[in-house]
Amino acid sequence: MIRILTLSLASALLFAAGAPADARGDREQNHLRDAAAQGKVIPLNRLVAEVRSRPPYSDMTYLGGPQFDANQMVYALKFMDGSQVVVVYVDARTGRIVGRKP
Repeated sequence: MIRILTLSLASALLFAAGAPADARGDREQNHLRDAAAQGKVIPLNRLVAEVRSRPPYSDMTYLGGPQFDANQMVYALKFMDGSQVVVVYVDARTGRIVGRKP
C-alpha cells in the first residue's frame, strides 16, 4: 500500500514539474512567432536555407530540431558532417553565424 502511494505521489510530482516548462516553451514560441511577424527576427525556414547555402554547411545534412535561446535570440541548428554532429549558432535577428561546435 505504501509502495503504491509513493509511486502515485512521485508520478504526480513529475507531472506537475513538467507543466511550467511546457508553458514557458509555448510563451517563447509565441514570442518568436510574433517577432517574426513584426520583422524583428528572420523566419526559421529562411535562416536554415541561408545557412545551408553556405560552404561548408551546403555539403552537410541538416538534422532539424532547432533550439532557440530567447535571451540571446540565437538558434542552434544541427548538421551532420560525415559521422560528426556540428551545431551552428545563428543570430535570429541578423542571420549571422555567431558560433559553431565543433
